[in-house]
Amino acid sequence: MIEDPSELDFLLPEIMEDYNAGAEFFSTHVLPEYVILEDLQLQGRDLALFLTFTCVTNHIHDGTQDSKKTDGPNGLWRICANLWKQHRWTFLPEKLVDEDRKDELVELFGSLELMDHRDPDWWYRNAQTLGTKWDGDPRNLLEAPMIESDTVDDPSYDAPAIEKAVQSNDFPALGGEKIRPLWLRLMHEEVHELRRIEEVHIPVDFHIVGMTNRLHSNGKQFSQYDADDKETLRTFWQLLCQRNELVPVQVDKPLWLLNKYWEDGGRVYVAKKLGDLRKR
Repeated sequence: MIEDPSELDFLLPEIMEDYNAGAEFFSTHVLPEYVILEDLQLQGRDLALFLTFTCVTNHIHDGTQDSKKTDGPNGLWRICANLWKQHRWTFLPEKLVDEDRKDELVELFGSLELMDHRDPDWWYRNAQTLGTKWDGDPRNLLEAPMIESDTVDDPSYDAPAIEKAVQSNDFPALGGEKIRPLWLRLMHEEVHELRRIEEVHIPVDFHIVGMTNRLHSNGKQFSQYDADDKETLRTFWQLLCQRNELVPVQVDKPLWLLNKYWEDGGRVYVAKKLGDLRKR
């Protein structure tokens, strides 16, 4: 689809502009997390906890080896919203951990097809770490990562410092290469603005791999299961965003939507954009 690599330097900023304006394709296609956040209307600690634990579940299902569905009534965002409404204790470290309710969590998650056998353990361990070190509040982690940084004097609300803290502590799934940047973007946008968010790499998943494959035309097909391919794409999108003064974790949003809805307007939208660019 892309005839010359330089076309992306013109295409990507225009896509981002349309996304931010909710224009054209993006007037009718919305990320599932924002549908749920509009429904729940959470604030403060509740919002930070809901986003954090929902992100923990956003990984490849161990049984099917497929990415979990995130949208719709059976998607993880709706499932976790229902958990919040019906079993709020699962999101509260002081209830889940301090009252030693792990067995209840295992039983509850066992009744949810979306969850695999790792989810209750990972969820519980994230709650333990938050409760032990940050008083059960992700906002405290953002404010005081409690990590030494070689690149910044004050790690408070510093995205790379928070990344380091999450990777250095027992935050299974949340510390992973895909979920960590997604979580940081949500913290930055919904909870508290983070400095140096532009240094956080794009969360390479099924949709970012798929959209990259759709855009380039050199015959190479990247795989979401190949570690080298994923690292190549992190570097590729990081450099492309740097050249165009864009933020990788925010560029992720329109790319995700375009790939997911490629046959429902995405293909036509990108083709039209490229056609218009080539006429200039």
